[in-house]
Amino acid sequence: MTENQDSEGEIHPLKNDEVRNQDTNDISNRHKGTKIKKFTKFGQLSHWRTAAFFVALFLCLIVVFAFSFIIPCPVRPVSQRAWNKTFENAVSYPFFTLWDMNRDKVSDVIFALKYSNNTIVNGSCAAEGLTFPCAYVTVLSGTNGSLLWQRALAEDVQHVQCGIEHLSGRETSGCLIIGTPYLLTAISSSGDTLWILNASFAVNLSVIGPALILPDLDGDGVGDLLMFFTPNQVSPVSKLILRLLSGKSGDPIGQAVYHNVTENFEPLSPLIHITNTGAYYVLFIEGTVQGVALKDIYLQATGMLQTADKLNADVLKSDSEWEKKTDPVLKKIQIHNSRTAKYLQVVHAQGEKAGKLLISTEDRVELLDGQSLQTYWLHNISHLQGAPVSGYFNADDVFDFLIEDFIEKNRKKITIVDGKTGKILWEEDLICRKDCPKPSSINTVSRTAFLFWGELPTHTNGSVPEDLTENRHYLYMAHPSHPYVMLELKNTTENVLSFTTALFESSRHACNVLLLGQPVGSKQGPLTIIKQKLKESISFSTVRRLNKGHDVFSDAEIKEYYYRIRYRN
Repeated sequence: MTENQDSEGEIHPLKNDEVRNQDTNDISNRHKGTKIKKFTKFGQLSHWRTAAFFVALFLCLIVVFAFSFIIPCPVRPVSQRAWNKTFENAVSYPFFTLWDMNRDKVSDVIFALKYSNNTIVNGSCAAEGLTFPCAYVTVLSGTNGSLLWQRALAEDVQHVQCGIEHLSGRETSGCLIIGTPYLLTAISSSGDTLWILNASFAVNLSVIGPALILPDLDGDGVGDLLMFFTPNQVSPVSKLILRLLSGKSGDPIGQAVYHNVTENFEPLSPLIHITNTGAYYVLFIEGTVQGVALKDIYLQATGMLQTADKLNADVLKSDSEWEKKTDPVLKKIQIHNSRTAKYLQVVHAQGEKAGKLLISTEDRVELLDGQSLQTYWLHNISHLQGAPVSGYFNADDVFDFLIEDFIEKNRKKITIVDGKTGKILWEEDLICRKDCPKPSSINTVSRTAFLFWGELPTHTNGSVPEDLTENRHYLYMAHPSHPYVMLELKNTTENVLSFTTALFESSRHACNVLLLGQPVGSKQGPLTIIKQKLKESISFSTVRRLNKGHDVFSDAEIKEYYYRIRYRN
């Protein structure tokens, strides 16, 4: 039987293949049927999952849109292009500071004034335990000039320092008010008193200069302070008294540290300098420029440097190069040997922790290496009028310096010096009237715009007008992109107590701020704070062409270029 089937398969091979193919197709169809059933069930499940996903997404969108109308996004404050605020029958201290006090991301204006009327505002002098007339610390909104708060805090004010982080242990920043009879008062951004320096620790002493902000010394997690005092009584050898204070409570850290002062001490000169090894030094002008290691001050104040377990490790750092130059008895290092130093400034340099030191005397400006103290360059002048102002005039990413040199009666020279070489990059002579305001600068995207006061001499003969009875101040703006022109932004006959140019918001909103009026000690009158956007000032400016060169652009094109300048921090 088998043989017959085999022989039949050999005789009819195609028929045998057909039978096999039919069997294979039957098996395949059965498998396909099973798979179709499985895929149908899986497809139904996948459709349900997709539907559930879109339903959940739809519900989430409904919730998001609903809450977007219920809880709207915070409204960004719209800053006015210009505003001014006037206080009648008042006198002011010749300074103000800028800081965001109400946390709306726009800087506010903080200054101090005195009224002639004791009942003109709430919270009189007597209510604060002060004699009349007293000083009111005043804060104006940077957006529109409205009064945020005003409070009587001292009989006289020397300095107002704001933006001190974590003062009194708070998450927000605060301010220090230095004056009399309360030598030091810490306040919050809303004007509330945080602490007052105990008067018993500073009997018969006067505060000199602003406070220096230090790292945490006492282990409470809050940065601390260093204050400078001098005795009220006159003696042949003056004493400079240093006090470490807790930034959290205002209490002294250790005892007072005394230094003999044989030359005039410049009140605004003290600053903190960090060497390349991270060692902290306190620098100040005492005729010459001197330095004292912060760890030595701490050791003299507390006597427990090595046993202070909670002491910030940064304070313990030393610098062998500087220690070799330190007097072992006086514990001082001489930074600069000129006996006529007036200004001391730290200049930051990319990639260098120590940076550079700019030291200005009456007749020269000198740049030193912040680590080796070697001189980079020296620029001679006739008579320095104020502290140099830094900025970028050329494109080498190194700070250049604007120097005001009083060259003769009623005349000054504005000079911009190359920070690398000390060579003159730009200069111009101006008429300098009485009490000419200080210059300022503001960084642009590429370089820096410099602003300064004076008056261009007459173009006919370059002479100074004989009639200087009208005390008119002219504000000029210069930029390296157009070195042969200046913009005349403003002119005023009012007394300018203080002036600056600054960004009121990060990378935008560049403004000029002026404090106009009479200083403390003068007859009371109107006191005005003016804020004007720089773009607004440029729109109404006048192009002044200089004799030293020719700018091919028209006045309109130059003003358009200045108007489109973008500013940065």
